[in-house]
Amino acid sequence: MLVPVCPEQLGGMPTPRTGEYLQGTGAQVLDEGLRIIAPETGQDVTSFHLNGAHYTLELAQIIGARRAYLKGGSPSCDRDGVTGEVLKRAGIKVIRVP
Repeated sequence: MLVPVCPEQLGGMPTPRTGEYLQGTGAQVLDEGLRIIAPETGQDVTSFHLNGAHYTLELAQIIGARRAYLKGGSPSCDRDGVTGEVLKRAGIKVIRVP
């Protein structure tokens, strides 16, 4: 079963949204406090990404997901993004989709 989710939307970000870039890794956001800043507005959007990652994990656990296919190049969804890191730490295999 494939369940499509958008961690950024789950975290409370609007659609369309600003184009953020993660200057580092999801592990650095979780472990070192690295912040994600929206370049167009200068707004710190880290909490949206963290909340969305945790909601995504909660959904994955509810449905018993063992794998997650995440969009490459996203600060949240990339394998090394915030959601990717949260899922990996929970034992879910993360596969990057170009």
